[in-house]
Amino acid sequence: MISGEDLKSMRVNAGFTQKEMADKLGISRETISNYELDVGQPKMRDFLKWLIVCKIDTRSVVNQIDAIQNQVDKNVKSEQGNKKKLK
Repeated sequence: MISGEDLKSMRVNAGFTQKEMADKLGISRETISNYELDVGQPKMRDFLKWLIVCKIDTRSVVNQIDAIQNQVDKNVKSEQGNKKKLK
């Protein structure tokens, strides 16, 4: 989804320590460290909160997620149509 380096950059640019970010997200400082070291990915809810806390515009992210979901839906429908044709 997003690199740990990008998460760290957002946090540092917003002026938060790992502990402060953890407190704002309601997770442990160790979890923040793991995300920034690319050991796991934040849940979507935590990722969106991260963006909000760092004052990152979430509209572009949500629009990208919508576009991906629409493409997935289109692909699923196409595959279902192809399976019906094979029967």
